[in-house]
Amino acid sequence: MTTTSHTNTSDSLFKFERLKRFPTIVWLILFGTFLARTSYFMAWPFLIVVLFDDYHASEAQIGLIFAVSAAVSSVFGLYVGYLSDKLGRKLIMLIGCILAGLTYYGIGAANELWQLAALMIFAGLMRPTIEAPGKAVISDNLESEKDRELALNMRYFILNAGGAIGPLLGISLALTQPQALFYVTGVTYFVFALMLGLGFMFSKVTLPPNNESIIRFRKVFMVIANDKLFMGLLIANILLMFVYSHIESSIPQVLARSGLDDAVKWIGILVVVNTCTVILLQFPLLALLEKKNVFFRTRLGVGLMGLAQIIFIFTPEDYAYGWVLGTLFLSMGEVIAFPTLSVQIDRLAPAHLKGSYFGAASLYSIGFAAGLLVGGWLLSQQAKVSLFVICLLCVLAIIGIYYGAQKMAQTRPSS
Repeated sequence: MTTTSHTNTSDSLFKFERLKRFPTIVWLILFGTFLARTSYFMAWPFLIVVLFDDYHASEAQIGLIFAVSAAVSSVFGLYVGYLSDKLGRKLIMLIGCILAGLTYYGIGAANELWQLAALMIFAGLMRPTIEAPGKAVISDNLESEKDRELALNMRYFILNAGGAIGPLLGISLALTQPQALFYVTGVTYFVFALMLGLGFMFSKVTLPPNNESIIRFRKVFMVIANDKLFMGLLIANILLMFVYSHIESSIPQVLARSGLDDAVKWIGILVVVNTCTVILLQFPLLALLEKKNVFFRTRLGVGLMGLAQIIFIFTPEDYAYGWVLGTLFLSMGEVIAFPTLSVQIDRLAPAHLKGSYFGAASLYSIGFAAGLLVGGWLLSQQAKVSLFVICLLCVLAIIGIYYGAQKMAQTRPSS
């Protein structure tokens, strides 16, 4: 096992021959991820507006729906990662894509609030069945640590490229036929399933070693739970997701209720600012910080996210440009910190437990769920400032945890 503190930084990440070593299945996962996430971002950001306008849901109800969806995603991700090690990545990913397609089609056809809420929760169940095994397939099929780091960074870039393009494609339909957005998303997941099926069938795919030896979930769970470095990073990332969650729910709710003209437009602009910042700055910042270890990178990114919280604290609800500025700094912090999370897991996990570790890492979505609940409740109490003060305190705690994790990593043996 290799830790983040033993990285050879003299070997540049930016070499074209690394791309030539990517096998077909890795390219298919990257391309399928782009298609699926583009269609996802066509629809999902506008759900809040649909819930407000069509279903007259309150802030607390919206926060609860999004929170439960995120919570079931995180808890189920732990088990589905284990299943991908035991039963194989192919089976889990294909089932996930097909069920996700059916779920999003159902969201488009829903006509009651309880139906929409139930399907959104089920969509949360499907997300880890695709994402955790997908990252594990990338890790399984690239031998070089630097190749894997590049592929995982490319995957993160692709997620945000989809996030930038999706709202631009979806904003006109969101105003006229929002249901059509979810039908398109459903079809895209069916296409992703077809691509994966053909890819696994006709290309050479490396399977995780010794996966037949993984018998009991409880045993795997204890291995992960006893990994103190991993657990420390998991706690930090739960807090990080609590801080980040408000860009997807709380801040759009503030704008939706602010009395601003064209609130839908401003919500779309925030999504585009977030994702375009990642697209434009991810690789330049990665090149600039490549020789810094991932712990330093993460602390720097989290610090910028803390600056965003200060901006949010002092921004009036109806001053859209302040929310855009805060989102810009939050996005700059995200682009530095978030891609390192998957890289850290890849380096910490034993080869035969990659899926389980990536699945366990999805538990950080508990922070996302908690953020949605807390954010929805505090906004219903008109306590916007208190919400972002709490987020700022979380940022300080995360930075402290990462200092401790770096010291622990320096004494962790390689094996």
